[in-house]
Amino acid sequence: MEPEIKKITTNYDGIAKSLLDSMKDESLVAFINSSFSKNFKEDAKVVRLATETYDEELKQKRCDYFIRIENDLFLIEIQSNDDSEMAMRIFDYGIRGAKIHGSVKNDEIIDLKLPEPVVFFLRKNNPKEKLSVRISGPNENDSFTYEARVIYLDDYSFNDMIDRSMFPMIPFYMMRYEKKLFDQHTVKDETVILTDLRKCSESLKEAYRNNRIGREIYKYIRDWLVSVFRAIVRKAKEKRTFIDLEEAEEIMQMIMDEPIEGYDIFQTIRESKMEGKLEGKIEGRIETQTEVALNMLKNNIPDDLILNCSGISAETLEKLKKQITKE
Repeated sequence: MEPEIKKITTNYDGIAKSLLDSMKDESLVAFINSSFSKNFKEDAKVVRLATETYDEELKQKRCDYFIRIENDLFLIEIQSNDDSEMAMRIFDYGIRGAKIHGSVKNDEIIDLKLPEPVVFFLRKNNPKEKLSVRISGPNENDSFTYEARVIYLDDYSFNDMIDRSMFPMIPFYMMRYEKKLFDQHTVKDETVILTDLRKCSESLKEAYRNNRIGREIYKYIRDWLVSVFRAIVRKAKEKRTFIDLEEAEEIMQMIMDEPIEGYDIFQTIRESKMEGKLEGKIEGRIETQTEVALNMLKNNIPDDLILNCSGISAETLEKLKKQITKE
């Protein structure tokens, strides 16, 4: 059973790191494999690590996120935008993490193993293939280059992120809409964005129904998708560029109001049917199916989603529609 996820922070690092902490080990291995082009087995040993230091310049604590899989150490960093100091900061994070998580001492030398780093950029303003720092010693041959791979979330569709197990990055998918919504744009532009958002919601639900993600992580991603998008809409409203605020809010509510608790009920029903264990429990479960289907109808959920989620027949759905009309 996955641990409950608490929303204790609204900063970007906090959103992703809470998800990284809560993902099942096999999901985290899949995420590392896709992000670092590795090939770890699903049951590889996973250890989550953190390096907390106090930044004198910012006057606040900083927490870098490290993951050890088998004997390899990985550093994951999330940034809104690139800047000229990014490569040096990644090297600094790597050194600090290596001191704590990757150093080995003996009588003659300290063996310091730097983690393999990746930086996820939420915006694609100044794209580059990698971040590099060349370290040179006093002798001509005493040098090496520390490189961090770079991943721009703009390069991935919503379904790409699901397929590549990039669940900690999914809440930031909405940020690709910023530029369009902050500039003057048309109703047609907004319609395209809101249609995409509906499709994203369906893809996320499908991943949950197929057991790609657990309930708590699904709820967490869904809530932050709405929170990030609502922040973008609010800022666009301040700029007086967002045209159809009511439709945007309606779509956000559609995502939030989905009765996801029903999914587990219906999955149990399907599994029980396969195993022939319904017996006397069928009647109660059918009542539950009907009740949830009614609630979904009242919330204007599309017919195909109601049928998929509830397990009721098309004939029963039509009867429920007539029942609601009479009410």
